[in-house]
Amino acid sequence: MKKTIILIFSLIFLNLTTLSEIIQPKNNLQLSIDFARFFGDEERVFLETYYSFRTDEITYVLDNEKYVGGVNIYLQIKEGEKIIESQEWTVPSVEIDTNIIKVGKTLVGLRAFFLKSGTYSMSILAVDFNNPDRKDSIYYPLHIAQFPQDRDAISDLELCSSIKQIPKDDNNIFYKNTLEVIPNASLLYGSGLPIIYYYFEAYNLLNEPKTDKYIVRTSIIDAMGKEVFSTEKTKNRVNNSSVEVGTVNTTTLKGGTYVIKAEIIDTVKKTSAVSAKRFFIYKPSQTDSMVLLSTGASVTGEYAVMTEDEIKYEFEVATYIMNDAEKKQFSNLIELDAKRKFMYDFWKKRDIDPMTQENEFKSEYMKRVSYANENFTSAFRKGWSTDRGRVYIVYGPPDDIERYPSSYDAEPYEIWNYNSLQNGVIFIFIDRTGQGDYRLVHSNHRNELQDETWYSKIKKAR
Repeated sequence: MKKTIILIFSLIFLNLTTLSEIIQPKNNLQLSIDFARFFGDEERVFLETYYSFRTDEITYVLDNEKYVGGVNIYLQIKEGEKIIESQEWTVPSVEIDTNIIKVGKTLVGLRAFFLKSGTYSMSILAVDFNNPDRKDSIYYPLHIAQFPQDRDAISDLELCSSIKQIPKDDNNIFYKNTLEVIPNASLLYGSGLPIIYYYFEAYNLLNEPKTDKYIVRTSIIDAMGKEVFSTEKTKNRVNNSSVEVGTVNTTTLKGGTYVIKAEIIDTVKKTSAVSAKRFFIYKPSQTDSMVLLSTGASVTGEYAVMTEDEIKYEFEVATYIMNDAEKKQFSNLIELDAKRKFMYDFWKKRDIDPMTQENEFKSEYMKRVSYANENFTSAFRKGWSTDRGRVYIVYGPPDDIERYPSSYDAEPYEIWNYNSLQNGVIFIFIDRTGQGDYRLVHSNHRNELQDETWYSKIKKAR
């Protein structure tokens, strides 16, 4: 039924565009997405997904003295390759005054889902009704974990443009817990929207509490890690759950990237639950927390706030896939800004699908780095820098691992099998120290160390 409605609506607009006055958008269509996870029930998490776009980014057509525009939105949630949710809907926009269209306003919406614990992905596509060639899409991974039930817990933070108490209204999609909560999906604040409204929920407050009171603390941290705002209030443990709302005036803050953090703390100052979210303040005359590079380019987001040590670490773990020219280029850089720009560009040019928000190549690579650190760290080296870590990061997980523990006359060793790599490849690692530091001694991969006498190296000296 939804597909039929969208098709009919689109055909109407197609006919109108050939007969009526058209107002073209002044900017590209940009879809903003944010989400927050809340307690649902004993088995599921309640996921709220927020979206928004500006009306001056869509095409309008004159129809019966009204200018009509809109956006088709297509949303899909997958668990692996299995589609869990698939929805399509229309967000119409009707205006009489062309000046309002030119100035533009933000249209905001919300979709909610119950999801069990697991790893999902969500993709959202927005298409201009009157010009299907104008579109924007966003993809991001979703990690859903059930909230703990044996201790204090806290939901994600929902950052908003407005929160106010209203009478119960089941027809209002933004109504919850006696409040109208209007999300700010762009997470952008500044001179036009100086006040941050925030909403979150606390759970399990009566579950064997150590104290009869607790502290709700909210703070703002700038790009350099400095706390620039904080507020605290003490509350009694009366109910098992609690809704927390508040505001932060950003007028005195400089433009840039920040993190807002909410904490539940018992009265002996022990943090029992925490949630945080990154947001942005835009002030055209200020670029304090935005990193302005010497090249004239600007990098925001994660690279804008990376420290020297963080950039160094990311460079080091990426050297496995760097060419000599890239390594030399980075070694010649002195300024931190230039190093940030280098790493940003390094991953960007390897992005498998630049049309998505996530850099899938980098995400997969860093997942392998994390796995290596968790599973291959020895007494001497971090997991990513070990031989097993390097092989795992570069080639991915093996199809099979043969493990041979220490015996009377042989050192422990492992044989990793990659069935689809160069028609079948093996990597052989030996732990000569007995400290879990497995070293590569042989592989039949054409670009790796080869030693057909490797078996003699596993024998213990007598």
